Amino acid sequence: MSQECRPTIRTRVPLPVAQEAEVLRKAMKGMGTDEAAIIKVLTSCSNNQRQVLIQEYKRAFDRDLIKDLKKELAGNFEDVVLALMTPTSEFLATELKHALNRKDGDSVVQIIFASDPARVSSIKAAYDSANDDKLEEDFDDEMKGVFEDVLIATVLSKRGEDCSEDVAVSVARAIYNDDHGVDKDEVVKAFSTLSFKQLRHVFLEYYKLAGRTLGEAFGLEFKGKEKANMQALFKCIENRSGYLAAALRDSMAGPGTNDRNLIRLVVSRSEVDLGSVKDEYFKMYNKTLEGDIQHDTSGDYKKVLLALTQYNY
Repeated sequence: MSQECRPTIRTRVPLPVAQEAEVLRKAMKGMGTDEAAIIKVLTSCSNNQRQVLIQEYKRAFDRDLIKDLKKELAGNFEDVVLALMTPTSEFLATELKHALNRKDGDSVVQIIFASDPARVSSIKAAYDSANDDKLEEDFDDEMKGVFEDVLIATVLSKRGEDCSEDVAVSVARAIYNDDHGVDKDEVVKAFSTLSFKQLRHVFLEYYKLAGRTLGEAFGLEFKGKEKANMQALFKCIENRSGYLAAALRDSMAGPGTNDRNLIRLVVSRSEVDLGSVKDEYFKMYNKTLEGDIQHDTSGDYKKVLLALTQYNY
């Protein structure tokens, strides 16, 4: 299965940096705050360009843009804006630390296995810089079993780019164990080193051998939290857009909203594949992502999330 990556937010070319910094200053100067202007500026450019705006704001006005935003904004709206203004890998490293503290395997999968190898390396560097322990050490402390082994191997290994059919067949045979379900060592090796495209080929070949999906095999092989984590890992790699659509749905399902997860998913995927995730969301639930956000949130918080779900190009 091909994994389409269609973002909703792209780099704005050209970006009138001085003009946009002026708009932000005007939005926060004097009495009241022009939230609409802030939303328009920050959702019309990329994260890298927002970092340039921070520098220009300091150069032009000798003021700290982040401090001004914190002073003017509040609540979930402030949380979204600060997430937008934080370099992506630093933001995801902070979210990963929170997920590990809560032993939240689903969020760990969403951060690590929905990211390309370059982003994973950047997240690990940011995490190691911000915390006393290295990322692999915290994986060892907070996660268990084969899932822990896959996580550690993933951040310490180099993921390949090969996608040959012969490799997929041989890996599927190595993983398949007629007597014991799956070979766990081979699972760790495959999931931490093969490209995601190659792994999807492996999933197809495994199904031909076993007569069941590897996700179903994980359901038979593992128990409890380890089973849930390994099946989440399988789902994320098999159909990333569908997996993330389900995560967004879960963040808004039932009474209340998991605002932290909703913010992380919308902000972090907006420059990667949120457009593709939106399409999958509609296929899965016969509802639009925008409609559910509209129903579940309010005020400027709702407005900024909706702005991020719209194509800025």
